Parts: sequence; C-alpha cells; structure tokens
Amino acid sequence: MKIYHFDTEYGFTTVYSKTDLHGDDLKTALGPVALALGFFDGIHLGHQRLLSECESLATRTDARSGLLSFDRHPLMEIFPRYAPFLLMTNEEKAEKALEFGMDYVIFLPFSNKLRKLSPDDFIFSLLLSVFDLRGVVCGFNYSFGYKGKGNAEELKRVLAKKNIPVIISPALNSEGRTVSSTVIRELLETGDVQSAQELLGRAYALNGTIQQGKHLGRQYKIPTANLKTDTLKIMPKSGVYFTRITVDGKSYDGLTNLGHNPTFKDHPYSIETYIYDFNEDIYGKPVKLEFLKRIRSDMKFDSVDALFKQIHSDIIKCNMLYRNP
Repeated sequence: MKIYHFDTEYGFTTVYSKTDLHGDDLKTALGPVALALGFFDGIHLGHQRLLSECESLATRTDARSGLLSFDRHPLMEIFPRYAPFLLMTNEEKAEKALEFGMDYVIFLPFSNKLRKLSPDDFIFSLLLSVFDLRGVVCGFNYSFGYKGKGNAEELKRVLAKKNIPVIISPALNSEGRTVSSTVIRELLETGDVQSAQELLGRAYALNGTIQQGKHLGRQYKIPTANLKTDTLKIMPKSGVYFTRITVDGKSYDGLTNLGHNPTFKDHPYSIETYIYDFNEDIYGKPVKLEFLKRIRSDMKFDSVDALFKQIHSDIIKCNMLYRNP
C-alpha cells in the first residue's frame, strides 16, 4: 500500500494506492476512474457489495476503481459533540478497501470550502473537475452537498446528461437487520460482538501497541498485555471477551477485559489481554485484537484475590468451551 498527497483546490488530498502514482496533478495521476462514494465506516457487508459493483463498473468503463471519502466524519466539523466513535481509522479503511479490490482510496479534507459546496457544485466543481470520472456507485441513502441536500437519484439524473453511469446500491439486510455502520456501533455498545461480526463479515478489531502496565497479573501468574489504541474508535461494552490477538504475524487465543475495572478505585480505562500458550516480551509491538464472544459483564469484587480467582475461572471456561469444544 502506497500513500500519496496531492494539493487540490479543496486542500491536501490523501491517496492510498496499490500502484505507483506519478505527477503532482491528482486527475492526471489517477487517470480515468469509477468512484464509490460514501463514508464507508467499517467496510461492512453492504459496503463490500458496493465496492464490488464499483470494481465491475470500472472494468466496463476501462477505468480504475476508487473509493472517495472524507478524512474525518462530517459531524466532527459540523456538530463535534454528536460525532460518533468510528469502526475504523482511515488507514484501516484504506487497507481493507484495497483488499476488497479498489485501486485507490481517496480522502478529501472535509474543509469549510468543501462542506459549503452546493449539490451542483459538488458534482461539477468537484467530481467532474477534480477527477476524470467514468462512473459512480453509491448507496441508496447517499447524500452530498451543503447540508446533505443532494441525493443519489439527483446525482444519477445529472450525470446521465454527461453519459456517466451511476449505480445506486440498495439496502442490504442480514438476519432481519439492516446492514449499516450505525447498527454495528449499536451492537458493539451492547457487547454483541457476534452479531456485529455477522454484519461486518469479520470480527471487530482494535489495532494498537502493547504498553507497560502495573504487572499485577504477573503476581498472580496471569500476565496480561495492555493495549494502547486509537481513542476515536468505538469500544465494545465494558466486560470480558474471548478474543484473538495477532502479533508478529501469528494469532493466539486470548481473554480480554476492557473497562475501568470497578474492583480498583479510580482505575483508568484499560484493555488487558491474557494470551493463551504465550510467554514472550511484546512491549512496544503492534498487535491486532479481535473480539469473538462476550463472556461476562464487568464485576466489582471484594478483594484482588477474588478478582483473580474469577479471571482464572474465566480462563478455564474459555479454554473448555471455545478453544477445545
């Protein structure tokens, strides 16, 4: 994955690409493109279908495929207090979109100039001016332009006059649920990581590095790895989870507690994982932590001994039920 930065009239635009790009002009560097439009938080099953449609459209129009999004959630600029925690960082989003077939992932800066574009200006001054546009794919509920006044049908109608095809992807349902980033966030907030996994098409994951902790677990012969991760990402509901942790390219089963640990007064929020069959120094190393199943809620214990007795019981339970069913 290669990263490039282009200075456009809307600010510095970041492009993640599978191949080398040449030149300082974004349109020339990318060449003809079919664009998938949206925020794409999580790259869930609905997004994956949309990206596949974009890839097919790019092939039919002799173009490259690109995901076009913003570098931050629009609410971060408009109403920061209402901005949601995210399912993905930009880098994670780019990596996953390229994995699902996109040639480019393009992040426009959500600047004041860009957010005040009217729907017509968004189409003519941005899409048709900044890009050599050959086609568009968007979701049924896609909106654009100042205050989101433009919609997918309007985009299709306007671009049809330029002989540019627009595919509007309908809603996707799974197990009676609409597949959406909002629904997935709600599931994670309740701790239902298994249902979230069904809609994502993979386990929800946090990426970060292992940092030094208080080493209390070592005193009870239950050492844990303390994860430091992106603070803008949503955390599953506090509690204990059966997890999978990947470090140095290898994956291991884990038991993770995340939350403020009510047994201790004023305990900072932490993400601590006991790793099965593992005894290596991984401080400072990058890891990926995937949430597979919720085991129990946060509990306050009368003593530290009682806490670690329960953790020991959780470790045995997961080993019997989920590691060796």
